[in-house]
Amino acid sequence: MTLVLAAFGLAPAVVFGLGCGPTEQPAPVKLEKATPFDRGAKKRERDPNDPIRNPAVESPAGRDGAQIPDAEIDAALAEAAKFAEIKDVAQERVILSKCANKTPASARCDGRMGLSMIGGKNRRAEALYYLREAAVVDDPKADGELYIRIGEALGQHSQFEPAISAMDKGIARDASAENLYAFGRLLSLVPDRLGDSADRIAEARGKDDRIEWLYEEAVIRGQIPVREEAQRSLELFVEYGKRAESLAPETLPAPPESLGPRMAELELLAKRYPTQAEYDKARAAAGGAAPEPAPEPNPSDAEPEPS
Repeated sequence: MTLVLAAFGLAPAVVFGLGCGPTEQPAPVKLEKATPFDRGAKKRERDPNDPIRNPAVESPAGRDGAQIPDAEIDAALAEAAKFAEIKDVAQERVILSKCANKTPASARCDGRMGLSMIGGKNRRAEALYYLREAAVVDDPKADGELYIRIGEALGQHSQFEPAISAMDKGIARDASAENLYAFGRLLSLVPDRLGDSADRIAEARGKDDRIEWLYEEAVIRGQIPVREEAQRSLELFVEYGKRAESLAPETLPAPPESLGPRMAELELLAKRYPTQAEYDKARAAAGGAAPEPAPEPNPSDAEPEPS
C-alpha cells in the first residue's frame, strides 16, 4: 500500500494522517468580516438641520441662519406664491427656504412652509415644526387668514396650544363670522374650553346666523355640566326645530324629529346640574380640576305626563 501511495506522490507523513484513529481538530476561530470598501471611515456628526434627515419623523433642531432683509422676504413670498398657484410645491419650498427657519422668525415664511408640507405624511414632523414656530410669532405683516389656516392645521393634529395661539392672532386681525366659527370648532376639541367654544360660535351667529351653527352651538352647550348651559342648549334645540320646519331636510345637519330623546335628557340634567356659581366654587375647591358631572339620567326618571 505504501508503494501505491508513493506512486501517487503522497509522503509517509500524509499516510500516517490517513489512519483510522481519532485526530484532534483545531478550535474554530471567528474572523472579523472584512470588506474591500472598508477605509476605516468614522460615522460623521450630522447637522441637526441637515435636509438628509427623515422629515416625516424628525424636525429641524433649530434655526439655521440669519434672516434676509424685509424686501427680500416680500420678494421670496411673492415668488413662492406663483409656484403655489401651479401646485409646484417643491419649487415653492426652495424659494421659501430663503426666509423660513431663520432668525428672527417670519411667521409668513414659516407658516407658508408648514402649510405646503402638512398635506403629506412624508414631511409631517417638519411641517408641524414650521407651523408651531409660526403660531407663536406675531408678525405684523401676516394676515388673519394665514393664522387661521395655521391654527386649523395644528388643531387637526392635536397641537392645541399653538393652534389656539395662532387662532387668537387670526381673530385679532379679522373677526369675521367664518373665522369666529373656525375658532369655536377648534376650542370644542379641548374639554375645558367648551364654554369658550360655544361663545365663539354664538359670536359667529351674531354676524351670520346659519342654522348649522345654531345646531352646533346647541350640541356643545349640552356637553357642559352646568344648569344654565343645559337650559340654553335646550332652548337652542327648540329654536332649531322651529327654523328647520321651513327648510329642506337634506340641508339640515340633523332631522329635528331625532332630537326628542336628547331634549328630554337635557330637561332632566338642567334640574340635576349645579349652577355656574356652584360649579365654579366646586372647581376652585378641587384645585382647578373639573368636578364630577352629575350621573346621566335614566328614561324612567322622567316625570310622568298628566293624564
